[in-house]
Amino acid sequence: MVELKPHTSSIEFEWPMVALPVRQYATSTMNWGSYTVDLTRMRTHRLRRIKEQLQRAEIGAILTINEWNIQYLTATTVPYWTTPGSGLRYALYCTTLNEAIMYEQGDIGYHTRTSCPWLHKVKVAMTGAGWIGRTMGPNYFRVQTDKLVQQVMLDMRDAGLHPQRDVLALDTYDPVLIEAFQRAGVKVNPEGGQLMLEARKIKNQDEVECIRVACAIGDAMFEALRDNLRPGVRESELVGVMHKRCYELGGRIYSGVFVTSGPVAWPNPRDESDRIIQPGDVVYSDVYNTSFMGYKICYYRTFSCGRASREARDDYATALEWLYKAIDRIKPGVTTRELAEQWPPGPEVWKDIHVYYEDQTAGNNWGHGIGLTLYEPPIIWREASLNDPVPIEEGMVFAVETQHGRPGKHGVRIEEMVRVTSTGAEVLSRWPVQEVMEVAV
Repeated sequence: MVELKPHTSSIEFEWPMVALPVRQYATSTMNWGSYTVDLTRMRTHRLRRIKEQLQRAEIGAILTINEWNIQYLTATTVPYWTTPGSGLRYALYCTTLNEAIMYEQGDIGYHTRTSCPWLHKVKVAMTGAGWIGRTMGPNYFRVQTDKLVQQVMLDMRDAGLHPQRDVLALDTYDPVLIEAFQRAGVKVNPEGGQLMLEARKIKNQDEVECIRVACAIGDAMFEALRDNLRPGVRESELVGVMHKRCYELGGRIYSGVFVTSGPVAWPNPRDESDRIIQPGDVVYSDVYNTSFMGYKICYYRTFSCGRASREARDDYATALEWLYKAIDRIKPGVTTRELAEQWPPGPEVWKDIHVYYEDQTAGNNWGHGIGLTLYEPPIIWREASLNDPVPIEEGMVFAVETQHGRPGKHGVRIEEMVRVTSTGAEVLSRWPVQEVMEVAV
């Protein structure tokens, strides 16, 4: 057993390395068949992106409470009870350090210290600072918040920063926490969440490789749907077999995946039910929030239980044309406006479902950056992109999705995962997309 660093309180305590078996994280290169992820290179890329954003904004350190930002910063993760910003765990990155400081909930730090040797320190999170504190008594919530503030100030000083001079960014807006830091004389920038989104929008080759693996898992999930699609099966049963296939292949699902069918599928309810599928029903599904190593995917495919009607095939062809008119324009230097212009105004094509304003089309013909979270820069949508265009950059990964349908008859939905290369869009999702996939009855 390694000697503990001298400490006089919980805010000073650091977890030591231990020789006993602990839960292992992968620390170097991992291979899955033809897929290779260099975890050290990925972590180095992510830290460099964060440091660049902080230095550009003249910020000395950032405190991350949002779970996905913690994962991006520290390469650690726990099950999703901590999401999105509970305060059960948090991390600090100082621009003077090569690695982050992790503050772990309870005794989990016992494992984290030895499993994650790259971390600068592993310390104890002051549980009760963050939204979880609001479930405690109101007085002790503030006690724990003040302890967190003192802990962060101590580690900023230890890293060579001056808390009263060097600005601290927060990635989660918490007025009680901001007030506590300000009361202690710390200069706080509450826009750390935006800085983290800017850092995360450009993916390196290893992040993209994680997304490729996740797409391969998503393709297998659609295979499971096709193999089980038949009259008498329920939408919820299909979601179940898709989840099973994901976990068999080493993926995880964070609050995602649905199947919807038949006349209730237009407009898109974005959820499954216990509806029994019948012959002739058009069925579509989204594997959204399926993940590998934390990296998410989001794409739809459309099926038919038996022969699809001519109307359904026509609507699908229309949605496919909209989709690829946008994808074919993707390359560095174009803007989200040029992509959104490829889609017709929502009120022109969807009056039959009472769409009169583009605000009613959020999520319909749509694009969204994706990575450790389902939504990252950029967003592609007529309402926003025509008025406030955002440049498309090499290294972005995002999903592009279109849909169409007829009330009381059917809906169709298609989506692709794309990576922006120097010459255009690389489509990462591989399941066939050229027509409605008909499954024989």
